[in-house]
Parts: sequence; structure tokens; C-alpha cells
Amino acid sequence: MSEKKTILVVDENISNRKILYKIFSDDYEIIEVENEKQAVEILKEKYKYISLILIDIVLSVIDNYAFLKKSKSMPELAIIPVVVTAQKYCEYDEVNVLSMGAADFFANPYKPQIIKYRVANIINLRETAAFANIIENDMLTGLYTQEAFYKVAKDLLRENPNKQYDIVCMDIENFKLVNDMYGELEGDRLLCFVGECFEKFIQPTGGYASRICSDVFLGIIPCFGQSYEVDMVKTINDALAFYMANMKIVIKFGIYKPSGLPLTIRAMCDRAKLAVESIKFKYDVFYAFYNEEIGIHLYEEQQITAEMKYALEKKQFHVYFQPKYNLQNDRIAGAEALVRWIHPKKGLISPANFIPLFERNGFITDLDRYVWDNTCKKIREWRDKGYKTVPISVNVSRTDIYNPALPDILMQIVAKHGLIPKELHLEITETAYTENPKQIIQAVAHLKSLGFIIEMDDFGSGYSSLNMLSELPIDVLKLDMKFIQCNSQQSSCKNILSFIISLAKWLDLLVVAEGVETHEQVERLRNMDCNYVQGFYYAKPMPAEDFGSLLKNSEIDDEEDFENMHFNTGHVEASIPTGVKKMKTMLIVDDVEINRAVLVETFKELYNIVEADNGSVALNYINEHYNEIEIVLLDLIMPEIDGFQVLREMRKNENTRWIPVIITSQSGENSEAKSLLLGASDFIAKPYDTSVCIRRVENVVAYAMMKEQERHKN
Repeated sequence: MSEKKTILVVDENISNRKILYKIFSDDYEIIEVENEKQAVEILKEKYKYISLILIDIVLSVIDNYAFLKKSKSMPELAIIPVVVTAQKYCEYDEVNVLSMGAADFFANPYKPQIIKYRVANIINLRETAAFANIIENDMLTGLYTQEAFYKVAKDLLRENPNKQYDIVCMDIENFKLVNDMYGELEGDRLLCFVGECFEKFIQPTGGYASRICSDVFLGIIPCFGQSYEVDMVKTINDALAFYMANMKIVIKFGIYKPSGLPLTIRAMCDRAKLAVESIKFKYDVFYAFYNEEIGIHLYEEQQITAEMKYALEKKQFHVYFQPKYNLQNDRIAGAEALVRWIHPKKGLISPANFIPLFERNGFITDLDRYVWDNTCKKIREWRDKGYKTVPISVNVSRTDIYNPALPDILMQIVAKHGLIPKELHLEITETAYTENPKQIIQAVAHLKSLGFIIEMDDFGSGYSSLNMLSELPIDVLKLDMKFIQCNSQQSSCKNILSFIISLAKWLDLLVVAEGVETHEQVERLRNMDCNYVQGFYYAKPMPAEDFGSLLKNSEIDDEEDFENMHFNTGHVEASIPTGVKKMKTMLIVDDVEINRAVLVETFKELYNIVEADNGSVALNYINEHYNEIEIVLLDLIMPEIDGFQVLREMRKNENTRWIPVIITSQSGENSEAKSLLLGASDFIAKPYDTSVCIRRVENVVAYAMMKEQERHKN
């Protein structure tokens, strides 16, 4: 016999057999038969050598189902996995064949690479000792493993046919950030704690809990005619709220309620997983039930996946350009390249429908290269026509960043079209930096050293924005539109926006505000000294031909304006408005009256001032009026209770731990370090400099407002 494993193909249609032969023949020996009778004869003779059976569903419905039953009832055949094929996808057929023991279901048009991997995985699973000897308990949490859970859940359903059970999938959102920020040991501790909470909720009901991978858990829970979802969310989230005060953990749940269809446990669990996937990153939505819409969405994604390569080959993807304008002179200073899928039958397919999918399945790499190449090609064409060109920003996905060949790929594309790196700005999303900071920073630093201009896209949408900003090798900060589209009367939004622009200048970064839609927004940004804007107020994304015409007929910003635009590092202009109605309170805590008097004089037009001459009085006031206080200026050296004790008590209290505190004391590295370690927001040294005090308070308050918005996003 050949060293290759053998696949038995059962299909009466010779064309179908040829297709499957072409897909698998390089890796497997193929035996072809036309019907169930021939298949059984082959199996009787060669069952020891056959690793998998591929059988067509339209061979004959009766024969097909009979064959599945027979193969599972005969001991020598039961261990051979059976995969059913079909000429088109039908959920009913898939459910039926899976419920009868089929290992998988493939619908035409086949996706060769995908079904080859699936077949290989099925064969390997069957042949490994792990398949026959299931390890029951997860080594980290002690819960059931995935395969053990499938077994006990299946037994539970079989032994209780008259009871209704739900399958629950629990997922920790952005768990990778926990590992990155606190280390893998802390991540493991969190997994154990979450698993324990999950099991404590499920076990008293007579159900079971498991951890199936990383931060994903599965459970089976009986239904008693009443809802348990809200109680489950509250019970587990309440426990997590006290786990670690500075760690904001978000748990999501997906629930599948069996509908009577004869599904396998694995299929039920897959539907619960789909339900939880449907609410990932949706604010204030903590659980979802599987429904047909989710199934339809999955089917639509499968269709997109099936067509994506053909669409790229046939140039159905088009590169559009949205111009950026210099706010100082309203000239075109650049553009962003955006991809659009114009389908011959479906018309324009929204990027929201395919970009996230391509990021998950890896096709984003091919699409990005296509966009980079076409963008450089267009720049070259416009220049050859005599147009004055501008730098174009292109998106670089997280998948691209991890590719060590990325610098060579980009340099080859730029050189191919006779351009230089600085003409292609590289946009990298903030979330990419938070996932693997060290590796991303190294990769981006290399790109920057080659001459590419680096832009951070979607700033404000991530979780460690301000903490990481000073470490990142970037040139341009693109503000998330959420910061720009605040109501003009909301001073907190304006303060945050002003703070971020000031911070960017302090770090010697240029700022692009994207998503600008009104004249009011433009004027506000101009007053804040923002550099560039992009949005519908100026122009929508447009085809390459239209953007070429715009370049030809518009005033273009000088390239030197960008290259020479630098800032005075270390200076942030104070911009606390005067004459604003005083709504919030500043608490000044100092036992020396003259020190309090200086601060009162500085801030009396900006806040309702409350003074305290010792820590004990201050703590009492803070605990009673925490929802009125915007900021605390706290002296360190005081009788009775000193500033360190006040700060420590504030950070232990859930109601007061978020109030920003600036320490005011004599300068000294030990005092400053200890204060910051205990959670102080900043440090102001005595004697006071009025302008420093105002600038520090403005920055700390704006920072606190931004962190509050980030917490609410969770």
C-alpha cells in the first residue's frame, strides 16, 4: 500500500468525483465508487486502510442516510469518519447528516484549501490517542475540557429527554489585553476566577461548566420556565467588580435554546458561540440568544468568503480617495485610500460587511497589497499627467504588521512606481498597538526608519491611548470622529479634544481630525489649532478619476509645510475657558492657610472651592460629596491624617477612586514617586507657579474625562 492515507469517494456524478479527485489526489490515495452498495463492498475489504469517506447527499436520500446508519452500526466502520457533500448549502440537510453522525458537511462550490484542512484535521483527530482517551479536566481551571463537556452534556440530554436545557457560551472580551498589561500569570488567575464563578452559578442547577479554549467557556443549564440570563450576568459581573479594582473585565454570554432540530452537542455549542460573537464590542449588551438572523449572517459571510478571491482577480475592488485639508489655508494636503467592493450583481458592498471578515480569515493581507499597489500606481499616473500630487495614507492591518517581510513588500511597491516612502503614509489602528506593543513598536520603528510616515488611526477607540502615546514611533495622530461629533454645548467633549490636540503638539505630532461634517466643527478645530481635517464637510470618498480632477483643479498644500511643521516639545497651552458657569467643586486640602489662599485665588473663577485644613475633615467631605467633586488638590504633610493616607483611602473606595488627585507639596523624588504609586494623577511642587497649576489641572481633568469615557465604552 502507498504511504498516503486513503479517501473513499462515493458519488454517482462523475464530474463531482473528478472535482474531489483534483482537490485531494496530491495528498491522498483516492478510491472512487458510484453508489452505497459498491462502497460497502470496498469497505469490507479495505476498511483498515481507509481514513475517511466522502459521500454525496444526492446519491439517493434513502441510500445516503441508510449508509450513514450502517457505517455507525458496524464496529469496523464506526471509527471511519464520514463527510457528506452537497451541490448547494441547505441548513436542514446539514443538521440531519450531522445528527446522524457525519463528521462534517461540505457544500459546493467547494473551497479547496478550507476543505483540505478540515479533512486533514478530521483524519488526524481520529488517529490520535487524544481522540480515544479524552482528558476530562482542564489543567488550569479544573473544569471539563471541550471533548469531556461534549460527552457529559450529551449524556445529560439523553438521560433527561423531557427536560429543556440551554447551551451557554461565556467569553472574556479583550482578554489578551489582560495578559499584555498584567502578565500571563495574572491572566491565568483571572481565568481560574471566572471559571469558578461560572461553575458556581451553573453547578447548583444540575448543569456542567467547561473551558474549551483560552478565555471561552461553555455550560449546559436546565430551564425551569423562568429567565436566568439577567441573574447570571449580574452574579458573575458583581463578583468580577471586586476581583481587581483597576481591571475592568467585560463578560459576554451567548445562549442557544434547542429548537427541536436533531443537532449534535457540537453544533449546539457552535450556535452558542455564534451568539456571543454577535455582541462582541457592543457597549452595554451582555448576552444574546442564537437566532436565524445570526445563522443568515454566517451564511452571508460564507458567500463573501467564497467570492473574495475571484472578486480580487476581476478587479471588483476599487480604490477611492478622501482628501485631507490643511486648516490653516484650506488647501488639499493629502488623502486617504479607501477600498470599495462593487459587486456586478449586488452593487456596492459596505466595507463593514467584509473588512472585519477579511481580518479574521487573513484575506486582508492580499487586499491591502492590492490597495497599496493601486494607490502608488495612481500617484504615478497623476504625476505623469503633470498634476501636483499629495501624500496618500493607506491602511496597514494588524496581520500585515506581524509579517516580517512587510518592509520589503512596501519598498518594492514604492520603487516599482518610482516613488519614495514618504509619499505613502501608513495608517495603523490604535488597537493594533495595544495587542502586542513591543513587537508592533519594533516593526513600526523599522518602517519609520525607511522613510514612511506613520499615522495612528482611530485614536481614542482603544484601551491604553494616553499611556502608550509617548512610546509609539508615529508622526501623525488621527482623532476618532467620536471626539469631534460631540454636541457643541458639551464642555467636557471640548476639553478632552483640546487636551488631546495639545498633548499631540507636546509630543511633536501632527493631528488629523476625521469625520468632520459641519462648519461649526471646522471652526472649533481651527480654534484648537488642529492641523488637518478630513470628512464629508469637505468631500466624500471619491473614485480615482474624480480625485485626479480635484488635484488638477485645486490649490495643493506645499510639501514643505508638512515637513517643517514642528512643535515646541514640552509646552501645552492652557485653555480653561473663563466665565463658564461653575458646576463642579475643587477640594483644596492643606493645613497652611496661605497655601490654600494662593490656590483659591488661582481657581476661584473656575470652580466652586471647598477648603479643608486636615485629612480627616477632607475624607469626610469626599465620602459625602464625591459626586460633586471634579478634582482634589492634596497636601502631603498634615497633622492627624496625612495626604498619603487620604489618597490611600480614596483609592480603596469604589465611589471615590476615580476622582483625580493632584499632590501639592515640596519637590522631592521620593514624595512624587510614592504619590504616583498610590494613584495620584499628578504632582505640583511648592512654591506654586500659577500657570503650571492651571495647566496641570486642565490636563488632569481632561485626562480623567477621557478615561471615564473609556470605562463607559466597556
